[in-house]
Amino acid sequence: MSYYLNYKGNYWDRKVFNTQENFDLSLLKYSELSENISEQLFKKQVELVCLEMSYYCNRACNYCPVHDLERSDKDLEIPEDIFVSVLNSLNKIDYKERISLNLFNEPLASKNFHKNVSRIKQKAPKAILSLNSSGDYIKSLDDLKKLDNCGVNEILFTMHTPKDKTWNREYCERQIKRFAKKIQFSLGENNIKNLHFSFLAGKLHVSVYCTDWNKFGNSRGALLKKLIPEKNRINPCEKPIREFVISYDGTVQLCCHTYHNKTYSDHVISKIDPKNSNSIFKIYASKALTLARKSLFDYSEKKGVCAKCNHYEDSLDIKPNFFHNPKDKLKRERILKSLNE
Repeated sequence: MSYYLNYKGNYWDRKVFNTQENFDLSLLKYSELSENISEQLFKKQVELVCLEMSYYCNRACNYCPVHDLERSDKDLEIPEDIFVSVLNSLNKIDYKERISLNLFNEPLASKNFHKNVSRIKQKAPKAILSLNSSGDYIKSLDDLKKLDNCGVNEILFTMHTPKDKTWNREYCERQIKRFAKKIQFSLGENNIKNLHFSFLAGKLHVSVYCTDWNKFGNSRGALLKKLIPEKNRINPCEKPIREFVISYDGTVQLCCHTYHNKTYSDHVISKIDPKNSNSIFKIYASKALTLARKSLFDYSEKKGVCAKCNHYEDSLDIKPNFFHNPKDKLKRERILKSLNE
């Protein structure tokens, strides 16, 4: 989603290989940073905070870890003290980038969703609030108006296939027509042909897709066997630099593709300390994330949870053949070499 945030150039060009050549080496070389410096590092680099405010998902799609690793607790939500701590921290740096309000949950299933969005908007009024949803909890256009009123800026609805069913066009056409009828949107021929439509409900930008995630999905750290690529990943990844990912229980994950639930916690980086207003900044500058960023910075074969990840570059306006460009490779080598100087 990019209706309200539209940068010129992808993240690497804007933040790493920019004309100022002011890449902060502390992103790749760990040292104990002061509170002020860690705050500024976060503010300068992070363009997406993923904030999963609830646990439950009403679906179990076969291209999602929830298919095998449950998300069934309807009442479990982010602890209040952690939620308040995150909001106060974002307020402290006047955070104005994107906040994504989902990970592996269905955010609109939460009875507290609208109230919590309003609280976020109060503390981070300049932030762009967005989320992905199945659309199952949208019954009419009025539901979209309520999301607009509470402060959501963008929402992307994916018309998922039923559990254990494969994607097929006929089903998706029926789904997109059904959803359009619910929200009183008049579909055109191109909408049906492309299985996509978008519009504004007040200031809320709404997009609806019928993506074949069995084909275009992510392996989620190799949890989804059918989506695991044959070769190990070698491309760089911007996610641990660009994003900060908070799960329903206040734990911090490497990226939005690493799964976490009550029984599966293999890739937790840390947990937010609600008593420390600097906690998210300290975690962002931590040794664990610093080493992860360094390992994902160059063209070496990736290890661990990243080895079979098929995310390449989801920043906006990525250039064709951006990766494996000799100039790009040389810039990365120079930066890594300078870490030892």
